[in-house]
Amino acid sequence: MRYFSPCLVAPVFMMGLVLMTPRGIAQGEMGTEQPFESPSGRVIQKGRVQTEIGGWIQWATPEGEEVEDFSYSIPIGIIRYGWRDRLELRVGAQFAENLGEAESARAGLKWSIVPGPQRLQIAWISEIENRLNDVSLQTRAPTIHRMCASWTNEQRWSARGHWGLRWESDSTDMVVAGALAREVGWQGWTVYVEPIWRESTGGRIHVGGLLQIGEESQMDVGFQRDLTTGDFRFTFGYCRNLWQAETAKETAKETSKQPR
Repeated sequence: MRYFSPCLVAPVFMMGLVLMTPRGIAQGEMGTEQPFESPSGRVIQKGRVQTEIGGWIQWATPEGEEVEDFSYSIPIGIIRYGWRDRLELRVGAQFAENLGEAESARAGLKWSIVPGPQRLQIAWISEIENRLNDVSLQTRAPTIHRMCASWTNEQRWSARGHWGLRWESDSTDMVVAGALAREVGWQGWTVYVEPIWRESTGGRIHVGGLLQIGEESQMDVGFQRDLTTGDFRFTFGYCRNLWQAETAKETAKETSKQPR
C-alpha cells in the first residue's frame, strides 16, 4: 500500500487559503475546462494565456485484493493561449506519482464553432497525445477529438456536455459526459454534478464545487465515484490568467458593453 506523500501538503494548504477568500463571482467568466470532464464550449480571448492545474488522489481496491490501494497524480495541467479570435492553442501534461516526472503530454487546438457572447457556445478540440515513457517512431501517437458545448442562463444556472473519441493505432475509446451547475450562497460558490460514461471503463459520477476569485483565478474541489468498481477519487485544481495582451483587454471591454 502506498502512503500519503509530502508533496500533497502544498495543494491542500493552498486550498485552505483560498477557502478563506470572502467573495467570488459567477461561474463561467473564465471559461475554464477544469474541473469538468466536459470542456467548455468557450475559446479564451485572443492574446490571453490561461493555465489550469490540478491533481487527483484515488482509493481503489484492485480485483482479487482485500487491501485498499492508494494512488495519486500531481500535477495535471494545461496551458491555453488565445491565438486568434476563434482559435486557441493548447499544451498539457500529466505527471506520475513522483512530482516532476511527466507521464504523458498533449498538444492541439480548440476552434469556436459558435463564437461570441451567446448563451450557447460550441467548440471542437483536436489534440495529439504521447506517453513520454513509451515514445516510439514505429507507433502512431493517439489523437483525441471532442465536440463540446456549454450554456448559461446568465444568472445562476449553467450546463455543458461533450462527446469525445480517443483514436489509437489499434483501438478507439469513446466518452460522453454532461454537467449541470448552479451558483449557490453569497460567496459565489458553484456546485455541479456530472455523469460520465467511457467505453473502456464504464460509468462514473462526478460532484463538486468551484469558486472564481476576482477575474483572474478559480479554485475547485470534487469527488468521483466509479459506478462499477466503487473506487473513490478526490480531485482539486487551480486556474489562473497568467498574462493578457492589450488586444485581450480591449476585447473584454467591448464584450462587457454589448447588450445581453
